[in-house]
Amino acid sequence: MAHQRTIDSLLCMPHTLESKAEMVAEFRRMYNDNQEILAQIDNFENTYHSNAAVQWYTRDSFVWRAINQALRSSDADAMFKLRYILTDLYLHLKESYQQSHRSFWDSKSETFYRGQLMSSEEFETFKSLRGCIISINTFLSTTASMQIALMYAGKCHENSNLVSVIFNIETNSQTLARPCANISHYSLFQDEEETLFAMGSFFRIGNIRQLLDADNVWVIYLTTISDNDYRFNISHLTTA
Repeated sequence: MAHQRTIDSLLCMPHTLESKAEMVAEFRRMYNDNQEILAQIDNFENTYHSNAAVQWYTRDSFVWRAINQALRSSDADAMFKLRYILTDLYLHLKESYQQSHRSFWDSKSETFYRGQLMSSEEFETFKSLRGCIISINTFLSTTASMQIALMYAGKCHENSNLVSVIFNIETNSQTLARPCANISHYSLFQDEEETLFAMGSFFRIGNIRQLLDADNVWVIYLTTISDNDYRFNISHLTTA
């Protein structure tokens, strides 16, 4: 829960020149021994504006790596120093989501997929939490294509400590505590049809089953939950 409180606090903080300077200083601290990246940070400092947050995040760059390092480790100090761009990313997703769901009648169910390799220990944790609510620490990248998710899931040997998994995420605009938005038009790989879920998104774990037409690939079914569900079931919350 500490991670969620940190996220909520950061999103309430104002944008200032000081917070932008702190962000740039934190990037430089993280890469102070890499001259190539430091040059990229100089360019970032001179050209970055809030509307470009998603473009910077979707690149294979120091921005993506620094943000995910801070969020995955729940490093509150680093998250605070990067609050400027974290807030920009969140607000962009929120605004894009609101534009595509302008009224109750725009609500619809959608399915997204995410393929990845997971340690056996983490996979067993998911199995033990079926029916529970989890919170995802980071921004979560997904695709509308099952085939693309399969590609990212990779292949594992039976004696490996890794498990190939696909998250099958069912969403509905009426049961979404945090925003998500299609960002494929910002990506270098537009055919991946990428939808990005905001940091701190909540999901309920459903069934977990082996994919019949793929060797050693498991599907973890997730559904989005409403803000009321999250608060009511807060005792079941864990971090994935």
